This record gives sequence, C-alpha cells and structure tokens, in this order.
Amino acid sequence: MFQRPQKSFFFLFLFASLVVVVSFQGCEDNPVDSGGWDHVPAVGYELEMNGKVLVSYFLRQFQFNPSGVHDEYVIHDEDIYVGSFFVGGKIVFQDHHLNPDTRKTPEFTIYFLDENRERQVVPELYLDGQRNPEAEWSLEFQYFLPRSREQQFDAEDRPYEVVYDKTKEAWKFRLKGLSHGEAGLRINLFHLDHYDMTSIPLPIKMELN
Repeated sequence: MFQRPQKSFFFLFLFASLVVVVSFQGCEDNPVDSGGWDHVPAVGYELEMNGKVLVSYFLRQFQFNPSGVHDEYVIHDEDIYVGSFFVGGKIVFQDHHLNPDTRKTPEFTIYFLDENRERQVVPELYLDGQRNPEAEWSLEFQYFLPRSREQQFDAEDRPYEVVYDKTKEAWKFRLKGLSHGEAGLRINLFHLDHYDMTSIPLPIKMELN
C-alpha cells in the first residue's frame, strides 16, 4: 500500500531536479529577471570606441567592427571559439594604440541592447558627483583564460585591467595594458545584488613589447 506514495515522491524529486538543471543552464549569458519593474531587459551590448561601434554582442554572438572603421583593432578568425561558442574574432591592442604615459586604451562606451536590438537608456549611477536615487546599475568585469568561460585569471596574471569609476561615468571605461597576452573580458550589468545581464567573454589581446 506504500507503492503509490513512493512513485509520487520519485516523480516529484525528478521534476525538482529538472527545474534545478534548467535554471543553472539558463542563468549564464542571459538576462536575469529581477522580478521588479526596474529590470533592464538587456540581451546584448554595443561597445563604442572613438564614437564608432568596435564590437556588437547580441544573443550570444559577436560582430566585430560593424562600423567598418576599426580594422586595425580586429582579428577575424574562423577558428576562434569561447567554450562551445563560435566568436570568430578578437580585439587586439598594440603598443602604439596605448597612451605612452598611462598605457591605457582609448575610452569605451557601452550601450545595452534589448531583444529588438534597440539601445536601452540606463541612468547614470552618479550625477555631478552625487548618488542618483533613480539609478541602481553599474558594470562589473571578469577576466577569463583564452577560450574559456569557466577559468578566471588571478589578478596578478592578467594581461590588462579595466580602468573604471562608476561614480564618474557608469557606462565608460578603458583598458590598461599590463603585459603581452590575451584574456576574455566578461561585461556584467550589475543591479543591486544580482546581474541583469552577463555575457560570453570578449576575446581581447595585448600585443605588447
């Protein structure tokens, strides 16, 4: 007479396990629903440099140099993957691209894209040095080993580091070249205590002497 409860328990356990698996599979590289009205429905971004788009990331796919003016910063390669995802290229900075005094790249501006590939207006975290009560978002960055989505660099081994000050401009940053090498840069849209969006790491290489 205990067979039916055992079956019910088994199917309940199986269903719960499937929910957990699906949840873990869906959280990376996808927008995360915060459950509130102020969630940013971002599924991608455009990264501008010198006023032109250097790379566009949309629905887990990169498009390099869509503006056609950044050829010297891009390597297109049919064999470049990040984990199981084909990315097809990388961003490259050489010594002459960096400021000779600061070793920094030109400034990047990021714009987040919705499912229609429209840019989202996300307010600045600070305005004139004061905390903006209408804003709750900023950027966070992670550095991954080449072609990996799991293994991250130790801080002392990174070939570059992000120079970013959210109290001045939340959607602008630079890279500072530290050594010759490559790292995948994951750009996260941080909201209070979670990410509204994460991305596949963007391959960026420093070709430095």
